[in-house]
Amino acid sequence: MMRAPSRRKTLRSSLVPVCPDGASLFWPPVRWQALQQRLLARHIAYARRSPLYAGRIRKSGTLANLAALPTTSRDELMQAGQRAYACKPETVREWVATSGTTGQPLRVPLTAADLNRLAMNEAVALNIAGIKAGDTLLIAVAFDRMFVAGLAYWLGAQRLGASCVRAGPFYAGDASALLGLAADYQRPFLLTVPSLLTTSLVASAPLPELSAIITIAEPVRRADLSPNALATRLGEHFHAPILSTCAGTETCTTFAEGPQCQGGHLNPRLAVVEILDEAGRPVPDGVTGEVVVTPLGVQGMPLLRFRTGDLAALHTQPCPCGRTTPRLGPIVGRMQQRLKVGGVSLFPGTISEWLQTSADVAEFLVVAQQDFDLSDCITLHVALHRSTEKIRHRLRQQARTILRSPAQIVFTSPQAIRNLQRQSNPRKPASFLDLRPPRV
Repeated sequence: MMRAPSRRKTLRSSLVPVCPDGASLFWPPVRWQALQQRLLARHIAYARRSPLYAGRIRKSGTLANLAALPTTSRDELMQAGQRAYACKPETVREWVATSGTTGQPLRVPLTAADLNRLAMNEAVALNIAGIKAGDTLLIAVAFDRMFVAGLAYWLGAQRLGASCVRAGPFYAGDASALLGLAADYQRPFLLTVPSLLTTSLVASAPLPELSAIITIAEPVRRADLSPNALATRLGEHFHAPILSTCAGTETCTTFAEGPQCQGGHLNPRLAVVEILDEAGRPVPDGVTGEVVVTPLGVQGMPLLRFRTGDLAALHTQPCPCGRTTPRLGPIVGRMQQRLKVGGVSLFPGTISEWLQTSADVAEFLVVAQQDFDLSDCITLHVALHRSTEKIRHRLRQQARTILRSPAQIVFTSPQAIRNLQRQSNPRKPASFLDLRPPRV
C-alpha cells in the first residue's frame, strides 16, 4: 500500500487535522484509483478462499471489468452460511450481526485484521465529521446484541485519540437523559439516531452546546442533499452541524459526510462502490439506483459486488472540503421496503418525511401488511403532542393525499409506539415495521 504523505493536511473549512488514514481521500483520482486497482486484485484473489466464491471466480478482476464478476445478494449469504467465510474459526475475534430490519439477522465474523480495518474505517469517518485527537464523542448507540456500530465508533475514536462517553442503549432511548449527559462535557460530538432527539425536545428547554450531531440509521438529507424534515427539526433546536453517515454490517464500510453536507465520502482504501439499475447496469452520476459495495481487505467474510438493497445516488463532482473521492447520497429507500398502495409505488421514507414535518406529531410508526398480491395495507400509529378532532381530521386528509387512498391511522401514546418498535427490533428504534410475507 502507498504510504500516506508525511505532511498533515487540514480541512479547507476548518482547522481539523486530517488523520493519516484518510490522506488518500485527498489524492488526485488517478492516484487513488490506482491504489483501488491493486487492493481490488488482492481482495479478489483472497475471496477465492471462500467456498461461496471458489467456483464462481475464474479470473482476476479490475476496476474496468468489475461488472463481469457476479453480484452477491443478502439471500445468497444467508443460504451460504459458513460457506461465505474465508477464515479459520480460531482466527475469529468478534462476531457481529445485522439488525434483521429486512429479514433474519446475518452473522459476520471479524478477525483481528478486520477489527483493525474497522477501526481505520471509523477513524476516517469521524475525522471527516470534524473529530480530532482530544475531542469528546458521546456514543448513544447500542454496544450489545452483536451490534457493530457502537463497537466500530469506539474503535475509531480510540484510533483517532478522541475520548469516548459510551452512553449506550439506555441514553439512546431517552432524549432528555442523553442531552443531560451531553451537558456534562464541553462541546462534545454526539452520535445517535436522529429521531430520538426529536421525541422530547421542547423549544424552551435548555440544550447543551454540541460540536456536531453525527447521525446513523436514518437519513437527514433529501435526494438533492438538502436537509430533510428530520434535519430541519433538529436544526431548529441545535446550533450545530447535522451530519450523516451510512454504513452496513455486512461490509463494515462507512460513507461519512463533513460539515459541507454534500454526501458521504468513499474511502478508496476500503471499498469500491457501484450504483446499478434494476437490470444490473450502471446508472449515470447523480441518478438513484441500488448501492453495490465491494469491501476491500476483509478476511472473515470477503464480499464481491454485494447488493445492499439500499437505493441512493453517487456524486462525483468536486467537494468543497477538498476530498476527491465520490460521495454517496442519502438512502432514499430500500428495495425490499417498496410499498404498493392505491396503484402507486412509494417508500416508507416518503411517509416518514411527511410525519416529521408535522409539528403536531410527537412519535410515529408506519406498519405495512399485505392486502393482496399487488397491494399493501398501511397503518399509521401516531402519537400527538395535543390530540384534538381538528388535528386528527387534518392528518387523515393529508395521509389520504400521500397514500392516494383512505389511511388507517391509530392515534395512540408514545409508549405504545415504543413498545411496538422494541418488539420489531430491540436493538434500535425503527419508524417502519414490515409485516408482509417475504418476497420470493
